[in-house]
Order: sequence, then structure tokens, then C-alpha cells
Amino acid sequence: MYIQTYTYGKVPIELWEIPAFLTLLVILYVIAGRIKRKNIRQLPEYKYFLYGLWAKVIGGIFFACIYVFYYGQGDTTSYYECSMSFCKLFYHDLDSFFKVYFGPGTQEMKSFFTAETGEPMMYMFGEGATRFVIKILVPFMLVTGSSYFLTTILVAVVTYGALWKLYLVFTSYFPAYHKNLALGILFMPSVIFWGSGILKDSFTLAATCYLMVTTNDLIMKRGSLFWNLIKLVLFAWIVLSIKAYVLLILLPSSLVWIFYSRIKRIRNRLVRYMVVPFIYVTIIAGSYLAFVGLGESFGKFSIEKALQTAVVTQKDLKQDYYEGNSFDIGEFEPTPAGAVAKFPAATLAGLYRPTILESKNIVMLISGLENLFILGLTIVVLFSFRWRVIARLISGNPIILYSFMFSILFAFMIGITTSNFGALVRFKIPLIPLYMASIMVIYSELKKQRSSYPIKSSLKKQSFQKVSSRKHIATSL
Repeated sequence: MYIQTYTYGKVPIELWEIPAFLTLLVILYVIAGRIKRKNIRQLPEYKYFLYGLWAKVIGGIFFACIYVFYYGQGDTTSYYECSMSFCKLFYHDLDSFFKVYFGPGTQEMKSFFTAETGEPMMYMFGEGATRFVIKILVPFMLVTGSSYFLTTILVAVVTYGALWKLYLVFTSYFPAYHKNLALGILFMPSVIFWGSGILKDSFTLAATCYLMVTTNDLIMKRGSLFWNLIKLVLFAWIVLSIKAYVLLILLPSSLVWIFYSRIKRIRNRLVRYMVVPFIYVTIIAGSYLAFVGLGESFGKFSIEKALQTAVVTQKDLKQDYYEGNSFDIGEFEPTPAGAVAKFPAATLAGLYRPTILESKNIVMLISGLENLFILGLTIVVLFSFRWRVIARLISGNPIILYSFMFSILFAFMIGITTSNFGALVRFKIPLIPLYMASIMVIYSELKKQRSSYPIKSSLKKQSFQKVSSRKHIATSL
């Protein structure tokens, strides 16, 4: 059996991969089972640990099969075969490998590859973000003997660790809602499918989750301050290297979370109201300076280019070659006022599209069903008319405020700069766990209230107090 690719023509799925595949699954089951048994007594939510892991692994395998046996090619196979060139160079000429691996994507570096090793495609090798993903994949492929499916499983497992850490953060604040949080964070189809395979999006999702987890550790003063800062820089660098525009939303959202957590601890209301304007001016000024300084890294999403890119994109979507796989939020001027006018349409598109009626294939249909569920849950929450409860949950829990701020702004950004549904469903996966976690918390609390259980005053303090009966968040993968 062969995998059809661009450069090598056919890459064999060798016989040894079948027992290796089964052996890897057994090893994962044994290790994950031990992790579950070790932690489940103190953290009941670990009963979902194995289910979430297998969902990611199966999602990665399903993703690989779709692109290998149905489409026959795609970005995933391109990343794979470019990484294969690096692996062959590793075995053929170790000195040249390290020069290329740590060097720039120039024609000179590409010349180290030979007919024996094969050459990576220049459009991927020469572009910084894709080359960075290729370099991340190389260690995985060296471990798996350059097996596409085994590498996919390892990617799914490693990225699951980040998603699980995010789940543990939310359950540390809201332990009573661990079941609904598991559904919203661990088992959303788009996250499982697009976030488990050999793609940029898998690593972007993982780095985004780890950034949030590390930010929470800093706020709650968990672990070494020095080590947390190192991790924060590392994960921010990964996001910046792969999809820098994600930091456009992560940076101000994280600053709001950090400062708002501090503000909520000020008991004197007068002092609090005096501090708030200064804090928000600092956040806006700091974010703007960071965006200007990193403008080139943000590419089409930089402040200078984002609006013009959005206008060009929306005009382009009207072309026939999209074959109905696009959406139109309407024309607008490339100005801040013009973009703000499209905020509702762009945000709704980023959050809830494609719909079932807009789905043209099985992958889009799954996304359409998922979006219907997200929209339905949102409508249930909004039409509960418990505005004071919702406002108190958001204002009293900085993590919920952060999640909504990130999700809505991120949805607006991708909604106004993306016109293709295929790209939209991949780009939006970093916001889905955060948005769903927030909606699930509010939905669960409203349901609890309707069942005649009063809202406890201690709920507002959950975001700042460690639950005494719970152990420090355990390390999973």
C-alpha cells in the first residue's frame, strides 16, 4: 500500500508498521491507565482522561485516512514528505542536517539535500511558519521511522496533553461541572479532527492551551516564577513562529485576565475604581506597541495589512473557483469604522459557520452539526433572561472573562479576514475549547439555579481561591 505524495510519488506503508501501530496503542493504554489510576482519587475528572485520549487518537487516524485515502493529498502530506527529506538527510549526512535544521530557508540551505534524500518543496521550505512546523515534525518522524500514521498518533497524544491541562485548569475553578466541561473542551469534533493530525493547527492549538495554563499558574502563583516565565516565552515563541496573528488576541486577553484578577482582590472600591482606568490604558498601550513591533511577524493580520487584506479577501470570495465553499459578510471600507460595522456579521461567522445548509461534504457537515450545537447552547443561555446571573459569573470570574474576550475577538478576526469554509473550520479551533468551557459553566450554573439550588456567594470567589479539598493540578502527559 502506498501514500500518494507530491515529491516522491509513492511512499510505502510498510509491513512492520502494522505491529508497531498495535504496540504503540497498547503502550499508550498502559501508560494512560497508570496516570488515570494515580490521580483519579484526588481528581474525579480523571475518569475522562482515557476517553479524551482515545478521542484524539481516533480523530488523528480518521484525519489521516481522509487525506490519504479520500483526498489523496493535502497540506498534511506536504508537511510529511518535507519532514521526510530532513529525516533522510539526518541519516545520510548528520553535519549537513544540523546546518539545514538550524539554518534559514534559503536556496543555499536547500542545496544540501540530494537526489538520495529528496528535496523539500521550496514554497514550504522557504516560508518561516511552514518550515518551523516541518522542524517540529522531524523528531516525531525520527522516533517513528518516518511512518505517517505512527507520527500522526504521536502528534495526537502530545497535543492532547495541552488540551487536558486546559481542562484541569477549568475544573480546578469549577469542579462541580467537570462533566459538561469535558464535553466542551475534550470532545468537540472540530478540535478532535483538525487538532490531532499533522497540521499547523494541531501545534497552534497546543501552544495556545499551554499559554493559558501557564498564565493561570502565574496568576495563582503555582510553581517557580522563573520556570513559568520561561514556559510563557517558549509557548509564545511557538505561536509567533507558526501563527503569529493568534498573539493579536492572546496578548491583550491575557493582560486583562492578569490585571483583572489583581483588581478583584482590592477590597477598597474607591481604590479599585481609581486603578482600573490606569490598568486598561496600560493594556491598550502595551498591546499596541507589541503589535507594531511584531507587525512583520503577523503577516496579513498585522495592523497595517489586516483591513486591506480583509477587503481583498471578501472580493475574492465572489469568484467562481470557490464552488460555493465560501461565505460573504458584505463589502466594507478598509478603515477601523468599516471593520467595526462588520463586527456582528464577522463574529457570528467565526463562531457559528458553516451551517448545515452550507456544508458541501462530510467534513463540513460534521462542523455544521457542531456549530448547530454551539449556537443552540448559546441561545439557551441567552434566552434564559438571567442577565444578572450571567453578568455576575463573567465579572466575578476572570477566567470566564478572558475566555469570552479571546473567543469573540478571535472569531471577529478570522470572520473578517477569511472567506473559505475549509480554512475557517481549521482557523477557529483555538477558540472552541475556551468558548465552550465558558458557555458550559454559565449553562450549568443556570441549570443548577432552575433546579432550585441558589447561587452560592462563594462562586464569585472560586476564581481566586484554591479549592481546599483538591490537590494541585496533576501532570498528565
